[in-house]
Amino acid sequence: MRYENAGATESSEDYLEAILVIRAERGFCRNVDIAERLGVSRPSVTKALAGLSSQSLVEVIDRDVRLARRGLEIAQTTFEKHEFFRRLLCDAGVDGGTASEEACRLEHCISDPSFRRLADHLAGLRGQGGGG
Repeated sequence: MRYENAGATESSEDYLEAILVIRAERGFCRNVDIAERLGVSRPSVTKALAGLSSQSLVEVIDRDVRLARRGLEIAQTTFEKHEFFRRLLCDAGVDGGTASEEACRLEHCISDPSFRRLADHLAGLRGQGGGG
């Protein structure tokens, strides 16, 4: 079962997360950057951005793709989940590439409240000297 983040689809979350990461790395984000990162065609990116723009999640200004406030919130939450699961899998001995691929799937199938509880629980275990 897949959890949807306030109406955002898995694909939308992937696009928003990619925009967040690209902007953090380069300071700007273009369609071609998203296409390269996600391994999709530029026309696919254009179509996806039109949908995200119609939902007020992104805006494109002079070819620079920017996250709107709600898009930024979704992107940050998705990225946080991704990094949490990637680190957890790496800590368990999974190689980095596999951990990142599987974290990408895991980030989409857990609700925000369940994720928060899991993260807090593991942080509590670590604070007690357990859980890695």
